[in-house]
Amino acid sequence: MNVTKIELLNFRNYSKKTFDNFSNLNIIIGKNGIGKTSILEAIYLGSLAKSFKTNNESSVIKEGQSFYKIKITYFDYGPKKNLEIYYDKTGKKTKINGQMQNRLSDFISQYRIILLSPDELKLIKSSPNTRRNYLNIQISQLHKEYIFFLNNYNNLIKNKNDYLKKMMINSNLDERYLDILDQKIVSEGLKIYNFRKKYIDLINENINEIFCKYMPKQKLYIKYESDYEINDEEKLLKILKRNRKKEINLGMTDFGIHRDDYLFLHNDFSAKEYSSQGIQKLIVLAMKLAEVNIFIRDYDIYPILLLDDLFSELDTKNRNNIFKSLDKNIQVFITTTDLKNINKNIIEKAKIFDLDERVR
Repeated sequence: MNVTKIELLNFRNYSKKTFDNFSNLNIIIGKNGIGKTSILEAIYLGSLAKSFKTNNESSVIKEGQSFYKIKITYFDYGPKKNLEIYYDKTGKKTKINGQMQNRLSDFISQYRIILLSPDELKLIKSSPNTRRNYLNIQISQLHKEYIFFLNNYNNLIKNKNDYLKKMMINSNLDERYLDILDQKIVSEGLKIYNFRKKYIDLINENINEIFCKYMPKQKLYIKYESDYEINDEEKLLKILKRNRKKEINLGMTDFGIHRDDYLFLHNDFSAKEYSSQGIQKLIVLAMKLAEVNIFIRDYDIYPILLLDDLFSELDTKNRNNIFKSLDKNIQVFITTTDLKNINKNIIEKAKIFDLDERVR
């Protein structure tokens, strides 16, 4: 999987710009604020149809303009493909090889992305919702049906919550509708639970080994916490039945995979509470590299790796360890403010895009 060309129109600070002739290893260098991360953001958008920088779609439109357009050309063991995203006040439109896509799910993950940026510390520091969203994105890149199950589950929870709110006001409403919803919620929830559990189990198969390359004789493990860990439909339905009065009083569903979380345990202690920021950076790095292994080893997929401002975050030894561990077939994009941060052997193998001057 390799991106060969990026065409930007009214995107961030780019009025009209084309980047092409990418190699397997690409280094984008330039001053802060010049648009290095925007290139990675465009690649990410081309895969997942969403930004990793913002949830406000209109904020990526260049100031003074009314739309943005991104066109990505890539190949994957066959003819090149063109992916287009166009966004204006009427919404988002996507095309594959010039053909309009009616469903976003048909567009996303034409190629796969793994991102490592300074903001990724939110996986440890932020809320369970942030961690769930990240997990959903990663699993969706490997299993398209996961998006379908997740959408079904979320719609069922919305319908149930709406009905629970009505029951707060009118206790005479028929509870049999809740029985029907609970049956469907448990069925869809178990599918999602099993996808999540499998993915975290796969990460745990080698995250500790990777982490020990950076922190010898340390221990790292991800603990998945879920109401559905019982993994038994009948027992889950009984719990929901017991909780019904409480949920009616709350006006919301208080039990389910929408409350899932996972914890990073460093030497058996919560990394969020006890690990330094430096250690937390290495934990996230180990997770990302473990995910690269999953994509290749378990799914025969070579993801595109985006490393945003990585070299300001790591020392020389750890930078070199990353490249020693990466498969040569992976396409990598690195942003940096200074080539002095990068090993000469890496520079010699890379295509350099100098935004301060010109492509070298």
